[in-house]
Parts: sequence; C-alpha cells; structure tokens
Amino acid sequence: MTIGRKIFKTTIIILTAILSVSCIYDEDIPPVNRVILIYLGGDNSLSDEVYEKTEAIRQGWNKNIEGKLLIYSDPSDASPQLIEICTCREGNPIKEVIHTYEEENSADSKVFNRVIKEVKTMYPAPSYGLILFSHASGWLPQETLKSPKSVLMDNKQEMDLANFVNAIPDNSFDFIIFEACFMSGIEVAYELKDKTDYILASSAEIVSPGFTGIYKQSAISYLYESPVNLKGFAQSAFNYFNSQSGFLNSATLSIIKTSELDALANTVKKSYDINRTVDLNAIQHFDRYSYHLFFDFEDYFSSYLQTDIQKQELSKAINSCIIYKAATPAFMDGYNGFEIKKHSGLTTYIQQEQFPYLNTEYQKLRWYKKISEN
Repeated sequence: MTIGRKIFKTTIIILTAILSVSCIYDEDIPPVNRVILIYLGGDNSLSDEVYEKTEAIRQGWNKNIEGKLLIYSDPSDASPQLIEICTCREGNPIKEVIHTYEEENSADSKVFNRVIKEVKTMYPAPSYGLILFSHASGWLPQETLKSPKSVLMDNKQEMDLANFVNAIPDNSFDFIIFEACFMSGIEVAYELKDKTDYILASSAEIVSPGFTGIYKQSAISYLYESPVNLKGFAQSAFNYFNSQSGFLNSATLSIIKTSELDALANTVKKSYDINRTVDLNAIQHFDRYSYHLFFDFEDYFSSYLQTDIQKQELSKAINSCIIYKAATPAFMDGYNGFEIKKHSGLTTYIQQEQFPYLNTEYQKLRWYKKISEN
C-alpha cells in the first residue's frame, strides 16, 4: 500500500467518525439496515441533471430512514465527489462531502469498482442497492449508436456491459435501478443475474428529467423498506411520467427478478432457432431510429411458436421474471416516437444481416450462448 493510499484510508476512517457525530445526534442514529449507492455518471451532456438530482434527493430525504445514502457525483464542470445525504442536528437533510477526487473517468470500470468497494468498506450493512444514472444503450458495444453511449459515458469515453458487469462482485446488490435508457434487455439482465436480485429498468429511453421529480417526493424511502419496496418506487416513477403531457408522457418501466432468468432461458431454448426469420416490422420495437435494435421479448419469441400451449408456457416464464411492468400508450409521440401495443417488460435484440458486427458481438453474450447451446 502506498503512502497516499494509507493517508486516504486514514482520512476516510476519521471522516466516518466525524460524520457519525456531525450528521445527527448520537442517540438518534438509526441502525444501518441498507446502504444505497447512487452513481451519477454525468461528465457529459447530462451534467446539469447531476446537480438537480442530488438536490432533489436531499430535499426528499427522510430523517427516519434506517440506512445510508451515498452519491458518487461526476458532473462535467467539477471534480468527482462522494457525498452522503444525512440529517443535521437541526433535523434538516444536508449533503456531506466525504471525499473529493482528482479528475477521473467515471466510465472506467476500475473507478466504478473502487467506489463500490469504498462504500462497502466505510458502511458495512446486510443490504446494498445501486442506482445508476448516465447515458446508456443496453448491451450494445461502444460507439454503435449515432450517439455512442454503452452503459456509462464520461465525455467521449464509455463503459460497455462486459466491463460494467466485471466491476461488480457477485451478490453485491439486492437491487440495481437503471435511470438510463434501454437497460431492460434480456441481454443486460442475464449478464447481471449473479450480481443482483432485482433490476428496475426501462425498455425504451428514459425521458429527461428522469426520476428527479420523484426523488424530491421522497420516493427513495420505498427503497429502505424491508423487504425493499421496488414496486412502490417504480409505480411512483411511472405515475410521474403518466401525469405529464406531450412527449413527456412516455415511460416503459419493469422490475426483473433475476433468479427466474435461467428458467426463462430454458423455456426459450426449447424452440429457439437462429435460422428462423420474422417480419421485424410486425414486432414491437422500443427505439426511435430508422433501424431497430430493441424489440419486445415476448412479441418476438412467441411469434414463431406453433401452439397455444407453447405460448402460454412462454408467458408464464416471463411473468415469473417480470414482477412489475407499466407503459404509457405511446412513447414520445410527435418526436419520431411509436405506439406501445405490447410491453412484456423485457426487450431483445434480433440479429439482422445489415448488422454483421452487432451479430458477432451478440453471440458473445451469456444469454445467446445459453439459448443456443446444444
């Protein structure tokens, strides 16, 4: 261990002791039953939202929460910081800066992994949750969309799904919430099934300002209930979008139970045929491009099933995985949007001749290997 790292570790220990006194009176400190890390990767066009979300979370913080909330904040115009939202002696929620880092790439998997380890070291708890905010494009490799995004984006640097998954130790989180676009893909969920119990994500984009409005309304409190009330949080988010007008009235949210994904894969595997073709125009899509890469999972995989029994079996397996789903009737109507006629809560990529590189990369994923293996 270098001298710098020793100093940093000592500083963290001292700061932790100070915070335990400065945030609230000792006799009022609730037990730490759950720690939530909110990772705001906003060193990009989303920089302003980093500040807005942090402030909204502070305003909505409930002093009676039995847990800790840490925010890794990386806007484009300031150094990254690790912040705790807590309650001061006067009973008001405040932002305590635990550490200010030198400029770094928040889309670097090593940085992401380090932040997870720091939070777990400083705040031992029986339960952890993660909320991730940034530009994203599901499982897609770096720079494959017109505006490259992947899972996390820092300026022009990206973190792809493989590096994101590898940065998370197994069984790290009870839940992961993606305040990011296109993250409810079966490809994403299957890669993360050993990392978290539940995933809350969107089949389509998440329209700005995302969850900022419900953070201010104390929706974070749902995530500290025991057991965690992900449905309450998701419903709050959906209600917010569903109450908006115009293109803001757009949402596709679902909660995926990862322990059921292998059973779903086994069901799909029974009838999966890589050589079978379908009319892509007849399958529900969730992207607004001239081409389509994100299709409804059930709409696609049921399209080539021959019998009602097969379709019922598939629906049953999907419903075991998807414990919550909600979608507005349309998505960004008037902005190259689309109707939402079907929403199973999962999306899937369909291999296409015009995308040979994507097809090759897709075949490297655990999901594809599982359903195509002999």
